[in-house]
Amino acid sequence: MFKPSLLRKFVFTGLLASMVNVWVGSAHALSIEPTQEDSLLAQVIARELDRRHLASNSLFAERKPMVGQLILKAIDPSRSLLTQADILRADTDRLPEQIEQGRLSTVYQLYVLSLNRSEERLKYWLRVLSDGSGSIDLTNRESLRIRDEKTPWVDDFGALKDLWRKQLENQAIGLLLAERTEDEVFKALIRRYRSQKNRLEQTRPDDIFAGVINAYASAYDPHTSYLPPADSETFNINMSLSLQGIGAVLQSEDEFTKVVSLIPGGPAEMDGRLKPADRILSIAQGSQSFEDVVGWRLDEVVQKIRGPKGSQVRLEVQAGDDAPHREIILIRDRVQLEEQSAKSEIIEAGTNGKRIGVITIPTFYSDFAAKQAGDPNYRSTTRDVKRLLSEFAGQDVQGVIVDLRNNGGGSLQEAYELFGLFIPRGPVVQIQSAGGRTDVRGDRDPKVSWEGPMAVLVNRLSASASEIFAGAVQDYGRGLVIGSQTFGKGTVQALLPVNEGQLKLTIAKFYRISGKSTQHRGVIPDIEFPSAFDPEEIGESALDTALPWDQIRSLRYRPLDTPQARVAQLIDRHQTRIASDPNFKALLQRTERALELSNETGISLHLKTRIEEREANNRALLEIENMRRTALGLPTIDDVNELESEAKDGDPKDDASLMESARILLDEIQLNPRLAGL
Repeated sequence: MFKPSLLRKFVFTGLLASMVNVWVGSAHALSIEPTQEDSLLAQVIARELDRRHLASNSLFAERKPMVGQLILKAIDPSRSLLTQADILRADTDRLPEQIEQGRLSTVYQLYVLSLNRSEERLKYWLRVLSDGSGSIDLTNRESLRIRDEKTPWVDDFGALKDLWRKQLENQAIGLLLAERTEDEVFKALIRRYRSQKNRLEQTRPDDIFAGVINAYASAYDPHTSYLPPADSETFNINMSLSLQGIGAVLQSEDEFTKVVSLIPGGPAEMDGRLKPADRILSIAQGSQSFEDVVGWRLDEVVQKIRGPKGSQVRLEVQAGDDAPHREIILIRDRVQLEEQSAKSEIIEAGTNGKRIGVITIPTFYSDFAAKQAGDPNYRSTTRDVKRLLSEFAGQDVQGVIVDLRNNGGGSLQEAYELFGLFIPRGPVVQIQSAGGRTDVRGDRDPKVSWEGPMAVLVNRLSASASEIFAGAVQDYGRGLVIGSQTFGKGTVQALLPVNEGQLKLTIAKFYRISGKSTQHRGVIPDIEFPSAFDPEEIGESALDTALPWDQIRSLRYRPLDTPQARVAQLIDRHQTRIASDPNFKALLQRTERALELSNETGISLHLKTRIEEREANNRALLEIENMRRTALGLPTIDDVNELESEAKDGDPKDDASLMESARILLDEIQLNPRLAGL
């Protein structure tokens, strides 16, 4: 509960005696100049991108005017450090040509200006917190506009300072809503800003070079970047964004480190509490105190999360603004192949309890080392799924669902070989390189492991190899694709050594056999379910400068069926059914509520209003859950904190998307009895 005093005015004036050495101002502003080596390397990288990148021709020519704005976004993503006057003086339209010619002085000056403004902001915040010259007033009915690249730049430094005041108030409210006392908020903010200031003063020259070059390279596409020598240890993180230790995919978003997805079989995925879009606020080693990591660089957060196998790491995370802070304790470990492997179960659905086999594939894997060593029992997705399908043969299974939700891809070869278990033979995927050459991969084995009805279940986190498999199922008409639009990652990257470091660039693109790209759009399901992930936050289309969707020539192939011809009837049945399905109705309502909150453009700086808004959201979620429970004959709950987590090993009947997919597949069998005899 909040103290009544917090609903009036929150003034930081106490604890001065114990915090007198809060900060020491820098004697001089940060100043970093480009070297001759920087100039030469910039020219080399620009030349190699022009020669080798998939989009090096007309597309980059169209995007070159974006480079200045991409640099501004890289150095000031929330538009809270620079002013309109700064932008006009910088003449950002000339930056692309200057970088290509190795003339980096102007862009370095702009970058250093943003660093110095960041230090000024930290000094201002610390001054308010330390010497009592200011106060944080949470009684004014002001709001803070959510700031991004669409937000206008402020006019002058006075407006900038007023923005900083609002940002400080918002951060204070965020901690107060996490049930911190005034003294705890005071100390936490000071520790945060001192830490950020210390890190700012440790900025390396190659940090600025990498920032500039990566902003330039991102005009080609978001997966192209420069890796300086100092980042060699974190190369795998930059390539796959996977963290050894907890198994999470992370990225930087403004001052936060955000979870993008979880690695199947890793500690975080096995634990089940860390979720995509969670923000990591602080980190602790074992029983040590938490260390605030807001404002840290991604590689610094990575170093804190990494550690010896078997050691404990504690994370303080938050789902979003005003969401409660959660502590998650994880034991570092390697991702276990066994936990990534395909698994099966049989569920009963429909009025007559028909049996549907479900095969869940967390990733497309293959034990390459064992295969090369000649081990006849080496593990792979295709081999494991073939065994599971054979087990279904004697269990009166009417149809099979391949569950690819949250499957971020993996081995391309496994994707097309797996599809070969469901068709006699044929092409599965096309790969077109920068030179226009197209390579076709497919199934040459005429044997079919499952000839019966099938469906594929996908969501926004189904990517890359998952999209190739789902797209092939759709193109061949081999089954139904059900769920939400997939991620849209349809490009291939390679590493190129340069004078200093490495260049990761996009060299090829995936295409379906129909000629359609999986890039940007992903795979659109035949029957769509509501997505728990905001497409503005998660997915290829959420990334600036993602390569566009396009298509090439279709291959010659013979569709096996046309389930799309029955989709309208299936949707009618689906809509009728979910109108009275408590689990699916709750899924729809939770999704609508989440999207409604994500579309808000401003945040109140009035503490009482923020408390009321959070309580209203909690009541809405509690009402949705209790309506679901009442309809199912379950006991209601009294507090939103009692909401059941989506446990991995929970009852499949509580998985609304899976159960409805099974019912849709049974509808498909009923509408097309021929399927039962395939």
